[in-house]
Amino acid sequence: MGKQFITNKGKFLSEIIESILPKCDNAYFLVGYFYFSGFAELYTKLKDTHLKVLIGLEIEKGILNQIREVDNFATSNKSRSQKKADQYASLVEIFNDTDFFDSEDQQKAFKLFYEKIKNGTLEIHKTEEPNHAKMYLFENREEDTVAGTYPGTVITGSSNLSFAGLKGRRELNAILRGNEDYSDGKEVFDELWETSIVIADKDNLDEFDEKVIKHIWYEKLFSPHTLYLRVLHEFFAIPDNENLLTPQDITGGKFLNLMYQTDAVNMAINSINNHNGVIISDVVGLGKSIIASTVAHNMKMKTIIVAPPHLKPQWELYSWGFGWIGLG
Repeated sequence: MGKQFITNKGKFLSEIIESILPKCDNAYFLVGYFYFSGFAELYTKLKDTHLKVLIGLEIEKGILNQIREVDNFATSNKSRSQKKADQYASLVEIFNDTDFFDSEDQQKAFKLFYEKIKNGTLEIHKTEEPNHAKMYLFENREEDTVAGTYPGTVITGSSNLSFAGLKGRRELNAILRGNEDYSDGKEVFDELWETSIVIADKDNLDEFDEKVIKHIWYEKLFSPHTLYLRVLHEFFAIPDNENLLTPQDITGGKFLNLMYQTDAVNMAINSINNHNGVIISDVVGLGKSIIASTVAHNMKMKTIIVAPPHLKPQWELYSWGFGWIGLG
C-alpha cells in the first residue's frame, strides 16, 4: 500500500493519528518517553481505544520547567524495582512541578488517562533496557482489515509522544500500511513488551495509586475559602511551646518577657522545625537580636554569627548572656 513521509509541515502527525484511531480497537506505542502533552493532544480520540505504551528511556525535568529524555545507558545496571521507582518519581515530579495541568482541558485529559488505567484500556510499561526507538502501531478493526490483507498501520520515525513531536516542530516520520510492515512492527513491540517492567495497569492500580496518585494534586484541590483560612493560619497562628525558655528565664531577669518577642520566638522555632530555616526581620529597636538569641538557646545548636567588626563585642555579650555557643 506504499508509504509517505510526515514532517508536521502542512499536515501534522497528530492529525494523521486522529484520522486512524476511529478505525482501530488497539494501539501500541513504543516511545522514548510518554510525555503527557502527547496524550493530551490525542485524548479525545483515545477514549475507546485499548492503548499499550512502552517507554524506552528515563526522564528528568530540567531548567525552565522543561522535560528532557535522559539517554543514559548506565540505567541498565539498575534493578527492575529501581527502574519502576524512578519512573514513578518522574511522574510525580512532572505532575506537581510543571505547568502541564494548568488548563481545564489538560485536567480533563488527565482524568481520562487515570480512568483508562483503572478500566484496563491503558497499560504503561518500561523497557528493560534503554530504547530510543519511536513506533506507533494501529491495529485495524476486523471489518477494516480488507479480508486480513490490511491488519494495521505503522508510523515510525523521529516523533516522540509529545506536543512538539505530534505537531509543534519539524519531524520526519514514515507511515507504512503493508501487511508485512505491520506484522514485523508488532513482533518487535511484543518482544520488548514481554520482558518489560509494569508501570501502570489495572492489575497494579494499588501500587500506582500509592506511588503516584497519592503524591500529586489530583482530586486534592481545595476551595478558595479553605485556602484563605490556611493563609490566615500560616500568617497569624502562634504555636505554643510549653517547654520554651524565654529571655527572662535564660538571662535571670536581665531581659523582660515581651509578648510579641515570645510569639516571634515560637514562630521562628516552628518555622525551623517545619521548613529547616527562618528569617527574622523587623524595624530597628524591637529586639531582633534578643529574639534570635532566644531561638539559638532553645535550639541548642552551634551558631555562626556574620556581623561587621564593630558589632563583635555586642554579639559576644549576647552569646554569654543567652548561653549559646557562637562561632563568629
